[in-house]
Amino acid sequence: MIDFNFKFYGNIDVESIKNKLKGLNWDDYDFRQKAYSVHSRTKTVPLIWDEKKQGKVYWETYQNFKEELNIVENFLNDNIGHGEIETAILINLPSKKNIDRHYDRGTYFQSFHRVHIPIITNEKCLFEIDGEVKNLKQGEVWEINNDAKPHSVENQGEEDRIHLLIDYNKFKNN
Repeated sequence: MIDFNFKFYGNIDVESIKNKLKGLNWDDYDFRQKAYSVHSRTKTVPLIWDEKKQGKVYWETYQNFKEELNIVENFLNDNIGHGEIETAILINLPSKKNIDRHYDRGTYFQSFHRVHIPIITNEKCLFEIDGEVKNLKQGEVWEINNDAKPHSVENQGEEDRIHLLIDYNKFKNN
């Protein structure tokens, strides 16, 4: 059983990812925003993402970030244990927007290590899980445990907050 809200693993260089954000169309994909009303104020670019959560779907954008995701996967192997990235999406929470307090529940959220890596953020962006509030800094690698816990995000800063969100599958024999 996971007994934390936030677990810090260390820092990773995200400059290469940050530099590649300029060419992305944040308005191309809206499934997540339409399917989950709580995410309606966010924008998403899928890299490895299956809308039905039945397996891995590699999106065209994956190729642009393949090298960076390999580096992240190696970092997670070293810090969480041998496994692989199951999903990877870039999430943009625009300036002055928030993700309302909500619950994520289900076996899916219990099956993976949910990892957030801030690519662009600011001091006025706050992530809250079950009353614990953190300002996650650029390049920090955080596992979060929000399964069946109330959580929200508020971006009161002047710039958009962009996170790389990963669901990491640690192999069972570790």
